[in-house]
Amino acid sequence: MEEIIKIKSSRLKPLKDLLPQLGNLGFTKVSYSKEALIIEKVESENLSGKPYLFYSVELLPAEIIIRYALPSPERRLSRSLEIGQICMNLFRIISSYYEISASSIYPFYYSLLASLSEALEKEKLQAVSELSSIRLRYDSLEKKYKDLVRSSEQNARILVEAERRSEELSERIKKLEGVTDEVLQERLFEWVKTHAGEINVYEFARFNSLPVGRVEQGLDMLIRNGYIKRRA
Repeated sequence: MEEIIKIKSSRLKPLKDLLPQLGNLGFTKVSYSKEALIIEKVESENLSGKPYLFYSVELLPAEIIIRYALPSPERRLSRSLEIGQICMNLFRIISSYYEISASSIYPFYYSLLASLSEALEKEKLQAVSELSSIRLRYDSLEKKYKDLVRSSEQNARILVEAERRSEELSERIKKLEGVTDEVLQERLFEWVKTHAGEINVYEFARFNSLPVGRVEQGLDMLIRNGYIKRRA
């Protein structure tokens, strides 16, 4: 999936002198012609070595077009924030080459800030509501369980079912309060950083009492989110 931002602007002078500045910023590809200067950046590859995160900027005479990969709809907000920061740095670099009116970039940044505010509030309310609901159900089942323990053996089947449901809800609470995707990614990133960019999946899994498959999921999330890169 690809997102496109178009910004009306006026070129003030040729872009030839801009090439050395852009060439030192680590872009994957820089293409220059009389009418356009196009820069491309591959930010991350997936486990198969294919480009996963990337963006390009087309500097045209009367317009700037920014294209960027959107890994998934769920990551639209965080990805837009990343691109928003990149755009701000780019505008600073090309400020003497282009005249960019505030009104042309206002819609993108306003929408971005509004979405961020809405998402944060929604996420907070959902987490509090779900945790509260589960705790109430868990407390209710725990009370039923204790009552059944004191009852006669005639209620054995009900007791077993209540115990099973109680354990399921307990596990859900542990997942909510335990190692989330974000926490797992933080631990993996810190491990890689302190082990010279390398990781032994089995050693990490044993050290953190996690399944190997869960560790591999975390690594793939780090790669897809652009925090680490797969070595060639």
